[in-house]
Amino acid sequence: MKILFVGQKNSHDGYLNDYMGDLLLHGLREVYGNNVIDYPGSWHLYESESKNLDKNRLWGKGITTSNILNDYNLIDRSDIKKKIKNRFFDYIIYGSARRNNYLLEEAINYNNKIILVDGEDDNYIESKILNKGLYFKRELKSYHKNVLPISFAIPKNKILKSESFNPNSLLSPLVPGRLKTYIYKDELSYYNMYQKSIFSLTYKKAGWDCLRHYEILMNGSIPFFLDLGECPTLTMTNFPKKIIHDINSKFEDIFEYYNPFRIFKKKYLNLKRINNFFTFKFKKINLDKFLSKNEELLDYRYKLLIYTKNNLITEQLAKYVIKKFNEIEK
Repeated sequence: MKILFVGQKNSHDGYLNDYMGDLLLHGLREVYGNNVIDYPGSWHLYESESKNLDKNRLWGKGITTSNILNDYNLIDRSDIKKKIKNRFFDYIIYGSARRNNYLLEEAINYNNKIILVDGEDDNYIESKILNKGLYFKRELKSYHKNVLPISFAIPKNKILKSESFNPNSLLSPLVPGRLKTYIYKDELSYYNMYQKSIFSLTYKKAGWDCLRHYEILMNGSIPFFLDLGECPTLTMTNFPKKIIHDINSKFEDIFEYYNPFRIFKKKYLNLKRINNFFTFKFKKINLDKFLSKNEELLDYRYKLLIYTKNNLITEQLAKYVIKKFNEIEK
């Protein structure tokens, strides 16, 4: 199988990477190898090409998504226009369709199979390209004809391999949106923080889907996901929303131990949380006793890790996109 993957042509807001497209490309390469041609070349993902890259040019400093591909110079990126004309590729995938639809009209004119991926944070659907291929939308709020949901995924080699668990924190010290808690300069220290935490705070920011949710899961921590029940059904369709919502509901009171003014933005504050904080203020939580009393948390943690390994990896993302295209084409 031959696949042309068209990535973003220019940097977006000064950043080279695009999570949705980059993760899909990784999955396609894992499944189909070097038969996946990235064009014009997502060099920032390749270990050999990005050795001297300033990590500040990557959103999130490239954590989880940098140095995940190899063999940059073994990919044949020659004669792309000619190959499109001759229908050389089985599929042409636009990994960031709203930012770069290079040669889309040519691809349509020569009856190529086209997949359009919209990984933006908003709910907007680009009508100009909507009917020019099968459209996958990340933040899909409601049903649209010819539009399917798509979600983030993670490289499987990033998932925690050790089954031992020795937490030093009930709730991870990183608070999304509070920049003073962003103290982790590299991937190892960032992952270790989650691996040492029973729960980790996360919530919707610009969009519901966020790589942080998956990084929490892959490191063996349980997401404490604010207002997860409000997430649209067609957004984050592969995410274990129900089990996480159930866990969070069951253990919500323990989070009153933490200063709600520190971990919650204004929209999440309420009188109950503020009152309960003063009730729990002088209470110390012994983690060993806490886990002994709540052994089901270890089972939840294990089940979520297994779910992550089986369902939230980039290979599954790639297979999903190709499978859905083939089903609709029939």
